[in-house]
Amino acid sequence: MTRLDDPARLAAIGDIAALGDPDQRFDRVVRMARRLFDVPIAAVNLVDDHQQVSLAHVGLPSPVRPISESLCAMAVAEDRPLTLPDAREDPVLGHHPAVVSDEPAVFYAGRPLHADGHVVGTLCLADDRPRALSEVEDRMLADLATWVEQELDRDRDLREAREVQRRLLPRHAVQVPGLEIAGHCQPARSVGGDFYDWQVLDGQLQVVLADVMGKGLVAAVIAAQIRTLVRGTSPYNSVAATVTRAAVDSQDDLDDAGTFVTLFAVRIDPRTGEMQYVDAGHGLALVLQPGGGVRRLSSGDLPLGAMVGDEWHSRSDVLAPGETLLAVSDGVLDAFPSAEEALAAARLLAATSQDPARVVEQVTARVGELTTSDDLTVIAVRRETT
Repeated sequence: MTRLDDPARLAAIGDIAALGDPDQRFDRVVRMARRLFDVPIAAVNLVDDHQQVSLAHVGLPSPVRPISESLCAMAVAEDRPLTLPDAREDPVLGHHPAVVSDEPAVFYAGRPLHADGHVVGTLCLADDRPRALSEVEDRMLADLATWVEQELDRDRDLREAREVQRRLLPRHAVQVPGLEIAGHCQPARSVGGDFYDWQVLDGQLQVVLADVMGKGLVAAVIAAQIRTLVRGTSPYNSVAATVTRAAVDSQDDLDDAGTFVTLFAVRIDPRTGEMQYVDAGHGLALVLQPGGGVRRLSSGDLPLGAMVGDEWHSRSDVLAPGETLLAVSDGVLDAFPSAEEALAAARLLAATSQDPARVVEQVTARVGELTTSDDLTVIAVRRETT
């Protein structure tokens, strides 16, 4: 028998419930089940220690039911398929509240669903008339339950990938006298290949924005590797040497994945505004001037992984008081039909926004107005006026 109040089981259910069904996968399953078996009710249910909650259902008056009224709770507790051709004739369940209600489940078939090693719910069918499942139908229901379990496993992978994604981003704001900093990362899917990072090195602010070609779990794992290499190498190397070391150390993995990484890394001296930066095929770093002017930082190096044995070089610029360094990933380009229109929007932004947090917010909102299939990352650093 399964303990319905087992903490580990309840934690697994909580993880599934928190993710929900954003792609309506389970809606498709229950609609298919209703058609295949010609029943009025089909549902994918989670069953905890006090209630049954439907991730997806057709035919149920409510997605929530107390376990005292749930036949699915019986299937979960026993962790085995439960089929009742005519529940009224069952000596144990004939008086169950679900069977004697105003909308009785006369026929019931439930298949337990497992996730993270625990039985968490059921895929079930119900009808107010008696009926029997044929051998073929029984196998079909088992196959549908397996399909749901595979989707639940995929959700677990996505939860783990989201944790990877969360750890790619700075956990704390950084304080550097003379500079204001803000950043935001928004993956196109549950996880993506963009990240940004910042750290203080001998009083200078280092900011990194990287974009792994592709999306999803593989891109997120590679992004995590690049971030770790850059963060670990930076305190002991120049910005150019840091990028070169990261590229060399990740080359084999990038080759295996068939991908590359564009990257912008900069160190800013808050006292002088001097910037030493490397642009590895990124090309999307701008300096916004208070009067509305914009200058684009030059880029001449290839992305990481593009060519074995390549070198990356440091370039110089100065962030004047009142100017804002803006670096974005190429997801921003989805919002504009042309590079000229993107640059015009940057000029307008420079003329109207000074606060880095506001700059990041406005860029994110502008791209969010349109449907984009790419990850979006924005980071802004403003040098304060004296």
